[in-house]
Amino acid sequence: MKKIFLALLILISTSFAAFAQVDEPLPKGSIVTFDGFENGNYWIWAGFDWDQYGPHKLSNGANISKDWASEGRHSLELTMEAMTPESSKSASWFYDGTNDLTGAKYIVVDYYNPEDYVYNITAVFQCTDSWKWCQGPTYQVAPGEHTVVYDMTAYTEFLSDVRRITLSSDNWEVYPKESHIYIDNIRFIK
Repeated sequence: MKKIFLALLILISTSFAAFAQVDEPLPKGSIVTFDGFENGNYWIWAGFDWDQYGPHKLSNGANISKDWASEGRHSLELTMEAMTPESSKSASWFYDGTNDLTGAKYIVVDYYNPEDYVYNITAVFQCTDSWKWCQGPTYQVAPGEHTVVYDMTAYTEFLSDVRRITLSSDNWEVYPKESHIYIDNIRFIK
């Protein structure tokens, strides 16, 4: 019984920690804007994992939008198929390009969730020739506008050679219609 209580306590504690970096003041440091979606779209939606041989992803769009923006006039609208009981409930959008993010400790993303659904979203850097997987914590992005800070301090040694930046939504619940979420003002804090 004590083990069950301890496991439940840890689960509850980590659930609260997941909200700790949503809508909190930004960490101190110099801020570098990575993408504000004012100069075009360099993001791609993934239809499958593992070079089109893995499980189906629900992502089906990544398009510049004027419907909402946290800065400037544009954002990126990320769309997903309906999340049925048998679907993976997983979606990914990524930016490919070799980037030197030396000194970056955090990635900050502004979100607008117009749905009546809570998304579980994480940021991943894939680094070096070996595509080392560097994943930040997963946060729950509720309906409304939010700023999320992903702590990447555990991976600073690899950030001089970032090959892909991915935003991934791995959800648990069914959502019976196509859905979308907006992102804007992606920046790094050094």
